[in-house]
Amino acid sequence: MSDSPSSARRRLGLITIDQAIAGASNVLPSVLAARLLPVTSFAMFGITFLVYVLVQGVGRALVCDPLLVHPIEGEQRRGEVIGTTAVLGVVLGVAVVGSGGLAGIWSSELRTALFVLGACLPLLALQDLGRYLGFAMQRPKASVALDTWWLVLLFGAVAALGATDHRSLAWFVLAWAGTGALAGLLTIAQHRGAHIRPGLAWLRYTWSFSWRYLISYASTQGTALAGSGAVGGIAGARGLAGVNGAVLLVRPFATVQVAAIAAGVGETTRAQEDLARVRRQARRISALAAAAAFVNGAVALALPDSVGRLVLGDTWSAARPLLLATSVQILFLGAMTGLRAGLLGRRAIRRVMAIDVASTALVLVATVAGAAVDGARGAVWAVAMAQGLLMSAWLLAFQFETHPRFRHVGRHRRAAIADAEPAVQVGEPALAGRT
Repeated sequence: MSDSPSSARRRLGLITIDQAIAGASNVLPSVLAARLLPVTSFAMFGITFLVYVLVQGVGRALVCDPLLVHPIEGEQRRGEVIGTTAVLGVVLGVAVVGSGGLAGIWSSELRTALFVLGACLPLLALQDLGRYLGFAMQRPKASVALDTWWLVLLFGAVAALGATDHRSLAWFVLAWAGTGALAGLLTIAQHRGAHIRPGLAWLRYTWSFSWRYLISYASTQGTALAGSGAVGGIAGARGLAGVNGAVLLVRPFATVQVAAIAAGVGETTRAQEDLARVRRQARRISALAAAAAFVNGAVALALPDSVGRLVLGDTWSAARPLLLATSVQILFLGAMTGLRAGLLGRRAIRRVMAIDVASTALVLVATVAGAAVDGARGAVWAVAMAQGLLMSAWLLAFQFETHPRFRHVGRHRRAAIADAEPAVQVGEPALAGRT
């Protein structure tokens, strides 16, 4: 495949489209469930979906994200990657079924829903892996096909539920997770030339990366939860609702950012020693993400009250005063997106890990301190200022990693640690109060 700038832009564009489709696949089930299910069943679906998000994060940390840092090895060992995902999907599915058995003590409806989800998880894991294989192998059309197929099947299944008046939670979870499982079969079809070997060979190969990805994922989620708890405890439920509402309005930027990082890591990994190309890619990705952040923030700030209330309901009045600070946050996050992707692609593991550890601590401290001073608004502005400080750290680390003067230092360091040190979670850095 061509490595020209136009080819890279096309791949980035397709990955962004895929992220938008995947985002729709995550949002639509909740919207459809709210319309089809009774209130109590909808609450149980929220718990079921949260369980899915958590196990999906574990699968990505152990298999999919290391694949972006090792795209060439992953392409050469596709059978091991797919086989490991299948085994891991079975293990996670059994864990979910077990949790369903425990949940049955509280709710038989939730138990059945988790049983259905657990049964679908092995193929759901393959569906998610297929997207990452498309990113890593520079074939984003395959990723778009996977997510489009799931979305089309989901609409058809939900329409069938409405027509036949099957409005129970179990039927809805079967429609949602079952169609995702069917889409997962397309991953096998797309890679039918690979010799699929069930086992944990890929996990063993990337273990020095994978277990730290898992720790990073757990710490990121824990920090987001702690930050939300701090805002809720200090600023009250209304303040927390406002933060969550403001974050919801900048989800379009988050979609672009995740796509940009996924594309940038793969592109940079394949051009590690071409420092000029790495810098160009980082600038291009940061420019795209910053532009997306600017447009998203401008649109959110320009929303009339009538539209804001239509989107967020009563939460709009609490979220509106926080939009300027939230927009500043995402501008900083957008500007550092290319730097993060470039460092991950260069496998500058120690630098990224150090910044991420500092980020976790700084954002949490800023959230608590800001909330203590001025409630939710203080928390969001404090995190915005923290992101500005972190932007400087990313710039310094990237300059050191890609400056020709330090080329030999970086080469010797990577040779020593590339197979022994971890990368970090490829995903969106935390916004204040993000859950």
